[in-house]
Amino acid sequence: MAVIFNPAVLATSLALLLISGSLRAEIVIDRTRVVYPAPAREVTVNLKNESSGPRLVQAWIDDGDAQLAPELSDVPFSLSPPIVRMEPGQGKALRLTFNEREGAALPTDRESVFWLNVLGVPPSPEGHANTVQVAFRTRIKLFLRPKVLSTSSLEAARALKWRKLAGPEPRLGVSNPSAYYVTLSNVVLTVNGAQSSSDDPPMIAPHSAEVVLLTGADRSQDKPGIRFTTIDDNGSTQTHQAEWTSDE
Repeated sequence: MAVIFNPAVLATSLALLLISGSLRAEIVIDRTRVVYPAPAREVTVNLKNESSGPRLVQAWIDDGDAQLAPELSDVPFSLSPPIVRMEPGQGKALRLTFNEREGAALPTDRESVFWLNVLGVPPSPEGHANTVQVAFRTRIKLFLRPKVLSTSSLEAARALKWRKLAGPEPRLGVSNPSAYYVTLSNVVLTVNGAQSSSDDPPMIAPHSAEVVLLTGADRSQDKPGIRFTTIDDNGSTQTHQAEWTSDE
């Protein structure tokens, strides 16, 4: 049976894709984050259709609002191609280009963060145009790195400053004195033989601070201190040890 793509799906699928977070993406991106060095002419991201059928793929960039429709996004980037049909097993190169004139107001002494969205829409069977189709969206961070910064952000994670906050619940304050975003994936605090942790800590923006809420009070033989895991430019995890100051 022939299949057709329903253009209306692209307009309505954003309401459906929030249910797909726990499902396997059909259009696979070759990385989990994109670092765009500001001097670069373009950055290429590779896509692959790992589904069993054709997909109409739409890509766009937003500045943090996951609910914003693609046509309303106002960012200093262009994508080519923004919409493309991909057959099963087919790969495509997605080219990202930064427009310096449109991004002139962005800070040049620290990173800025955006989000790359890739939406894979399945076709509707011919004669069934009103069939509800489930679209899968992948959304990854896009870091714009000014040319005054070095190519690696690894030292930024080591520079984090930690503080144990007073109160009945275990909490940590963490400040980032660097010009890079630091993405935390896990934080573990060991104190007085008890261990508490967070598996969903916040991302720390440049020259800013966040509060990490911890849970649990498991007994531990570990030395007092903080063990935290960050995600580097390549999407790999890096584990670090740190000490803290205390408000108590």
